[in-house]
Amino acid sequence: MDDFVLLQGNPAPRGEQLALCQKNLLKQRINDFKALCDKLGLGPLELPDRARQITQTLNVLCQEWLIEARAVAACAQIPTASFMAITYPPEKVQPALLPKRANDSTSLAACSMDPAARTLFLENCDGPDIVHHVISRAESPGTLAYVALAEAADIGIKAFLNEAGLAGTFHMGPPVDDYTSSCLQPTLVLRQLCERATSCAQAASEFETLQKRMGPATPDRRGVCYLFADSAGEIMLLEATATKFKQQRLPKGFLVSTNKFQLTTNNQTTIEPFRQRCLNEHLNSGPLTPRHIVQASRVDKKAGSEKGVCDAETRASFVAVLGGTGHPCYALVTLGSPLFNLPVPLFPRMGVPAGMVDGSAFTQSFRMADPSGGREQRRAKYETILYERLASIASGATDDKLMAITAEMWKLAREYAEAGAAKPAVMPPPLPNNADITPVLNAPPLPGVSLPPKPSA
Repeated sequence: MDDFVLLQGNPAPRGEQLALCQKNLLKQRINDFKALCDKLGLGPLELPDRARQITQTLNVLCQEWLIEARAVAACAQIPTASFMAITYPPEKVQPALLPKRANDSTSLAACSMDPAARTLFLENCDGPDIVHHVISRAESPGTLAYVALAEAADIGIKAFLNEAGLAGTFHMGPPVDDYTSSCLQPTLVLRQLCERATSCAQAASEFETLQKRMGPATPDRRGVCYLFADSAGEIMLLEATATKFKQQRLPKGFLVSTNKFQLTTNNQTTIEPFRQRCLNEHLNSGPLTPRHIVQASRVDKKAGSEKGVCDAETRASFVAVLGGTGHPCYALVTLGSPLFNLPVPLFPRMGVPAGMVDGSAFTQSFRMADPSGGREQRRAKYETILYERLASIASGATDDKLMAITAEMWKLAREYAEAGAAKPAVMPPPLPNNADITPVLNAPPLPGVSLPPKPSA
């Protein structure tokens, strides 16, 4: 079984720990980034200049991030300037690193009646073919522990769940007239809110402070759509330009966010995005449960050239289940398209399998048809075990039990991937559609699953 990775301690050791796990991934990401810059004809001073500017911003925003980033670059033996510039790329490069308008990300936040899953949150990521990975950070003074989805070499994050029971994400919105080229990129804004906010209300307050103090960026002259959900049962959509933002907070119901503004009027089409309609229909088709939200992440429909919520090129999926008092919050994270890969349960403060950090799980995620057949049957078996294990922790659980669940399901997910890539001759025959898989409910823990060391207090 993979080791678990939990970034903890002082900033420099955290950076070194991440670099040791991601050394090969970071070197490849730097090479790809520099090749893109050369292709677009950037001058030799542009990356050092961007690195200098973001360094100045991080010195004001959070010096710990800067110390950590420098430690990552030094330990991974990559150019510090190029590494820093990936988070704040030159304007000429930015469009190539952002999701395309017709293939953007989709997210939703919904409130349910179940105290063990009071609020549910989904983010499906699309965009350029950049390796996605997961990080797990322990708490430190002034900082909450969290699990987050991120792109390789970005100092910020794309989606998160923190230990206070707040989940969030962002999407690039429509073109706006009120824009800025500030160093404070949306991934950095999201990380700032993740590490400090405990509720939707506090996230809005923190964002307002950031906007007045530092002026967050609007990359490629586009607005930014943020979506949040908290364990108190509140959901929030926040849409921002360079100097203004609007928010909508709801104590019930659901919100769906794509790349369009919904709270402000601007020069954009009034037609509802097809993937938003798909989610609205799906949410109204059944009870709001974790299983129903995971199923939503796989809605694979098309309307002409416009895709639905998911397709073979979806990069990752992040589902957060936010329980009320006494019910642990957790994330179900799928690296690669949810059509072909399985969600792994992750808990803040517990660490994550090294394969989800070093890029190998993303790289190995298969997007082609299963050559051996039987994918749906294996998925049904896996998810029967998954939801049974998750139901067993609804009323509280020890850290050891939470870590055991992650370890068991990660091992099963890897076996699923290996079985899907195997030749048909070595696979057992697929189960009939009406096969009884209830015996799996009582399956004992998998042999050979050893627990990672319990994180220090």
